[in-house]
Amino acid sequence: MRNWMTPVIYILMALAAFFVGLQLISNTTGFLSSIIMMIGIAVLVYGAIYFIFLRNRGYGGGGKSSNEMKKYKQAVKQSKQKYKQTTPVIKKSPVAKAASKPSGGFSKKPKRRNSAPHLRVIEGSKNKDKNRASF
Repeated sequence: MRNWMTPVIYILMALAAFFVGLQLISNTTGFLSSIIMMIGIAVLVYGAIYFIFLRNRGYGGGGKSSNEMKKYKQAVKQSKQKYKQTTPVIKKSPVAKAASKPSGGFSKKPKRRNSAPHLRVIEGSKNKDKNRASF
């Protein structure tokens, strides 16, 4: 059944493309107005479906209910409060800044690098020597 359906589908597509091109050449304004009208109707139908069915599902219709979204937002807020680093704000006058700076640029201590919290060293036996000649 599939063997004879494939050429029929290709023939129908070719005829549709031919008649669309013929319509575009012979009646350009009517063709363009009908295309614009079809696009407008499609936008109206999509807007109606969106506002009736999809709008009340939450953010983007991702499947999360509003109760789950509230819990998620609360968890994000708690996480931000937990990991928030507070830096004390100390106001210094410009004169105090100039006086506190060292006179030479070479007296600065090199900054010590902090290790990233998501990186860790995996301990292993590093003393093993691979002796390939023993195989």
